[in-house]
Amino acid sequence: MEKRAKIAFIGCGSHATSSLYPTIHTIQQIDLVAVCDLKEELARRNARYFGALRWYTDAAEMLKKEELDGAIIVGTPQMHVEVGKLCLDAGVPILVEKPSAVSHKEAVSLAQYAEERGLWGAVAYMKRYAVCYQLAKRIADSDEFGGVHALEAKFSNGPYPAIWGIEDPAQAFLVGQVVHIFNLARFFGGEIGEIYAKLYRLNPNMFAYAIAGEFQSGIPFTMNLNSLEASDWKISEKLVLSGNGCWLEVDDMLNLRYRPKSIPLPEFKVGGRTQSIEWHPEWTELLATKAEGAFGYRDEIEAFARACLGEDKPRSTLWDGAKDLRISEAVWESANTNKVVKI
Repeated sequence: MEKRAKIAFIGCGSHATSSLYPTIHTIQQIDLVAVCDLKEELARRNARYFGALRWYTDAAEMLKKEELDGAIIVGTPQMHVEVGKLCLDAGVPILVEKPSAVSHKEAVSLAQYAEERGLWGAVAYMKRYAVCYQLAKRIADSDEFGGVHALEAKFSNGPYPAIWGIEDPAQAFLVGQVVHIFNLARFFGGEIGEIYAKLYRLNPNMFAYAIAGEFQSGIPFTMNLNSLEASDWKISEKLVLSGNGCWLEVDDMLNLRYRPKSIPLPEFKVGGRTQSIEWHPEWTELLATKAEGAFGYRDEIEAFARACLGEDKPRSTLWDGAKDLRISEAVWESANTNKVVKI
């Protein structure tokens, strides 16, 4: 029988319940032994809905009573740090939702806390596990693509609020939302060396960042990150990578278009035109829930379980979470000082 990791899930809020818990029954490596939430009705509900053996309203009590291989923590970034350290004190590796903390300093403290105890932690950046970005990564790393030589990213959603004690919504957006995009850029381009950002405000909750910078390798990138393009929470996302004589783009995590260096159908070559290869999920994949489908939620949870069993390593560690928040703070600093910020 395949070994299973004894996992506890701390946090039974809307995101965890709709996007993460539904993956668990599809992952053979997980034994969901306990769930925990401050609200008893939520803890009871998720234990019943998702098959946990026990439920708790006190994480400390749960950690004393349960023998765990790992804990998943999904809540506010302040909760990630506080409860994360509680789990690490109990000798339990952790997976926290992004962002891992509300600031770079706090994220570093959590990563150091794990290391000092000989443990590790991961941050739930599901985009690194999304099918489309996995395909893009394989192409970008291929000999034909010849390396990534420029990166362009766009992300938008509707008006963004002030959250987690961050008073300015434009700053909260960098911490709570587009930290995902900074992590994705590092996934494809490596560590970022410097950033220059401009911030435009339409109103307190609607704004746009235009960002230019370069990776430590010297490769340039640009980003358009805004909360202008919808009146509600509709999200639009695009990534473009330029290779050596080829390029690829990913739209909304579901559609990939690749222009290879070699022409797929040379007999139809026409001057000034191009041929490209496209991928998008077929209808049976789209019938799956977002948790079990193409967006990476399932695979990030499975990778954590495998890491708890010593079979894998997380693609985004607590140190990655700290690096991404450092980028968020660099963008904010640059936008407010009108200066290039080195990282």
